[in-house]
Amino acid sequence: MSSSKISLIGSLPEELLVQILHYLDAAPPSETKIREEPSLQLTISDNQTLKEVSLLSKRWRRLTLPLLFQHACLRLDTSPRRQWADCRVCNSGTVRGPIGSVKLSTELSNVDQYHVEMAEECTAAHDSFDHQSLRWLSRFYHSLNDFLRFIKRNALDTDIQSFVLSTDSMCSVTPESVTADLESDWCYRAAAAFWQHLLSVLDLSRVVIVAPPTDMARLTNCAINTFDEWAFSDMSFHILDLRLDSGHSRSSSPLLGQAVDYKQLNSSVRRFPGIAPSSILKLRPWHHLTVNEGCFLKAYGTYEYFERGPPSLIYSILDCFTPRPTYGADMRRISDAPLAGLRKLSYIAIFPFATHLQLRDLLPQLQELDLQLAPSLGSKILDDPARIGKADMQDCWSELVSIYQSLTAQLATFRISERNVPRLEKVVCRDVGWPGLQQDLDEVFIPLCLPVWAECEPGVFTRLQGSADGHSGMKAEW
Repeated sequence: MSSSKISLIGSLPEELLVQILHYLDAAPPSETKIREEPSLQLTISDNQTLKEVSLLSKRWRRLTLPLLFQHACLRLDTSPRRQWADCRVCNSGTVRGPIGSVKLSTELSNVDQYHVEMAEECTAAHDSFDHQSLRWLSRFYHSLNDFLRFIKRNALDTDIQSFVLSTDSMCSVTPESVTADLESDWCYRAAAAFWQHLLSVLDLSRVVIVAPPTDMARLTNCAINTFDEWAFSDMSFHILDLRLDSGHSRSSSPLLGQAVDYKQLNSSVRRFPGIAPSSILKLRPWHHLTVNEGCFLKAYGTYEYFERGPPSLIYSILDCFTPRPTYGADMRRISDAPLAGLRKLSYIAIFPFATHLQLRDLLPQLQELDLQLAPSLGSKILDDPARIGKADMQDCWSELVSIYQSLTAQLATFRISERNVPRLEKVVCRDVGWPGLQQDLDEVFIPLCLPVWAECEPGVFTRLQGSADGHSGMKAEW
């Protein structure tokens, strides 16, 4: 752009400039790529227009920053910044000696004090002060502090709508079962503090996490079973997307601006499946949950593959809808209803097993179910023999069809009467575009027929009325 054109545009009122910049904005890549196989490329955008405009001058940068940071992202596993070396807590615990020997300011914030105390406990628990847990404590603390300082310095706190946290593998050792007594895994404690700190500063309507399966469990304070993880060697990353609906997102979070008592956070999962009380899944009344679990192909090449269970959050999520009674120390029953606000579930994977995706207990909760069980239509994964490995593709397609058969059997028009009207209003099958699969799926979805269900567009089924006899009905019994 020539200097004369820049000067001409720059003479416009800032209100008009902001309107023009909005036309240059686009959906974030974390939305447009979420149905692709999970990777750390989720936040990489080919559209650099706004970023290039921000480089023109300080004025243009000031005007574009609110748009650029509507959808913020933070990479947790990047190299430590040089400034982190000045942290006497981290350095004393990893290099110089016991933290207790370091004189610290008496004017520490809650989160700073918690960082000190966790580092002290962590170093006391390990013989080596350079243990990887302590290194990750440093990254959780400093990366978020740096991010929030930038947000405050540029007055962007009210502009940010969504936040993506991504990381590669955090720890080299994977236990057979990530379940009870997680106090010894400091990443769980650091993750709980991370989300509490973030949501006390930013009022987010969307949170996305991209991480390897075991690290996803740490970042969400959920229990997963990693016993069969070896069989899912091509399942490198998972994606979890949590959203509030547009109406609810206008009301501020009760966490916003509140002081956090970090010592009271409960990051431990007491059983499998299960979710810790301080999990990000419980911090807001999330309405829409998307899970992308990536590829199951390698596991199809193992003996009796259908008995394998991937390292997955799904078991703990589904368990929320069939909660067991829990009791406090005084044996009083504690009522716990995590994800009570969930209205829509989107599940994405490449040929998940029918034994893995059991949705029966979840259906009474949902208003909308969105499934994609085959690769995206633009994917080349099935053209790559190395990715297919020893998998029998007939088994893969059979498992996909079985999942849909189980679903339609539960939602069939002939099963719905005045007494058992489902809450579910919409079912989306995104696999109908696959060549050779449409006829099979057409037959599978025959039970979702008039007068209760109608296929409004290919693969999209909407409930028109409560039951086949025309009653609206309100009670759902499954």
